[in-house]
Amino acid sequence: MEHNISLKERTNLVVSGVEHIYSFNDKKVEVKTSAGEMVIEGENLDMSKLSLDENLISIEGTINSIMYAKPKKPQENFFKKVFK
Repeated sequence: MEHNISLKERTNLVVSGVEHIYSFNDKKVEVKTSAGEMVIEGENLDMSKLSLDENLISIEGTINSIMYAKPKKPQENFFKKVFK
């Protein structure tokens, strides 16, 4: 699945390749995309379009940041650490 971001004037954001929406409020949006987990922060955020068929969301408001979360490393077993 292709993942793209289009941001116009810091007020209109379109994200494609969206697989899951974890949370959405007027200050923060957390989604899973085909490129990883993404956090969008801003003010007065509003989801103006949601298309599950196209895996696309459109967000309006003041966009302050767009961040990708680092993939979490699987934790090693305690005994593997002790007996290295």
